[in-house]
Amino acid sequence: MQQLQESVEILEKKILQEEKKEEVKVLIQEMKKIGIEKLPYAYSALQRFIDPETMNVHYNKHYKGYVDKLNGLLKKRKKDEDLEKIIRNISRYPKGVRDNAGGAFNHALFWNMLSPKPMRVTKEIEEKIIKEFGTFIKFKQEFEKIAKERFGSGWVWLVLTNKGTLKIMSTPNQDNPLMNVIEGGGYPLLGLDLWEHAYYLKYKNKRDEYIKNFWTAVNWDFVGNLYKMKTETSLLESVEMGQLLHEAKSEGCSREDVEFYRILFNVNKQARNIYKNTINSVLKNLFADKYHDKTEDGEIPGIYNLEKPGRSVINYMNTNYSVFCIMVNDLNKVIVGQLNEEAINFDDKTPAEQIREMKRMCNYIEKFASRIFSKTSHTFKNIMATLKEKDSIGSKREQTAKKIIETKIPETKVIVIAGAGKEKDAYKKIDLEIFHKGRKITAQVKGYDEMIPEEDKLVITKTGEIDNYKVNWMVFIRGRQVLIFKNNPEIVLGQYVFDRNDLLYHLK
Repeated sequence: MQQLQESVEILEKKILQEEKKEEVKVLIQEMKKIGIEKLPYAYSALQRFIDPETMNVHYNKHYKGYVDKLNGLLKKRKKDEDLEKIIRNISRYPKGVRDNAGGAFNHALFWNMLSPKPMRVTKEIEEKIIKEFGTFIKFKQEFEKIAKERFGSGWVWLVLTNKGTLKIMSTPNQDNPLMNVIEGGGYPLLGLDLWEHAYYLKYKNKRDEYIKNFWTAVNWDFVGNLYKMKTETSLLESVEMGQLLHEAKSEGCSREDVEFYRILFNVNKQARNIYKNTINSVLKNLFADKYHDKTEDGEIPGIYNLEKPGRSVINYMNTNYSVFCIMVNDLNKVIVGQLNEEAINFDDKTPAEQIREMKRMCNYIEKFASRIFSKTSHTFKNIMATLKEKDSIGSKREQTAKKIIETKIPETKVIVIAGAGKEKDAYKKIDLEIFHKGRKITAQVKGYDEMIPEEDKLVITKTGEIDNYKVNWMVFIRGRQVLIFKNNPEIVLGQYVFDRNDLLYHLK
């Protein structure tokens, strides 16, 4: 009988936990609507922390004021907008929207982060806090310290970072860690309002006492469920995306088609930039929750944590010729087959005509963006599989170049700089740093097809993106063969052309 009773209690506990998780999910959905979040308790329910008069004024005057002003500002835009999406993309909005959207979002969270009855911290979030901060006491001390350091109005937060770690941070005014203007932000799990209107009627100038008493009113069930829901969602998304990439079989294009588009991109830079800017804008909009202006490690802006932790290969889409070819072919199936319109075609056109054609193609990309980049889209699967394959080839190329150079050139040490999102690779275009006889030499590494002699020149074919790189050496690799040139080429019709004297090493 006792065993049966224990089983019933365990079952009841599980059901209660699932109900609480479901409540959190419903709350998040409701918060996306820009309405008034209902106060989940009476004004007098938190007296051990805050007095009824303060709660009344805080909720009815300040919070409702933010919501009303925000809706007034958004009414002029004549379209429905998602509150969380506004917060995540706040840089696109004027200051008035930033202030009032932050006020609406922060308070909708804050009411639910408080509990009328004292609560113990849930096991999962407690273990995570101890892992990150050493002890739970140290966490509370750090939280209080950062809260006290906030000069003037603002908030203190416990956030889940993009890397799955916890950190404590403070934001000014009504800013939220989710805002894309906040450096080193994250997903807010716990927050404390540090504006004077949140505490002054009860505590007067004793803000430190208000901060300390906060722990008596924390809704740890809500915090724990926010953390669990966020980490579980991230895990499920990762597994799902990994499965999609495993199943995908990239149909790609012929080598001739890819080479045509490589030349188009490298010769008609204006057309290339139109496509590049369109892709950047579409990805930033569609994957707004995964776009970060800058990470804590100083990695460059882009999409993170899509198919894997860290910077996504989808950031390479804007300059990848194989993916561009997939886009042209798949768009043409819709344009010709469903819309009965003329196919996208860049062949036998003047540069000005190619630019007009690129603009037409980009209009279709923007029109069909949600279909193209759906996780179930055949096009999206092929794009991601192709980019993943190309990224793997690029990484192997640089590692192979390193080994061959160190083996064939005595007294040489090579460091691979290249990597998704690394600033030296992305902005300075440095793939390798080569240390030879006390000298540091920077290098860009590229694959190639042939080296063709032409009088006193050497033409390197099919090398990918053509650019004037600010490095000392240009390194070209095919299989186990490495060509190293002094970086002084001409660029002719999308090919590198070097003086014969600029060939420093031909390693085999």
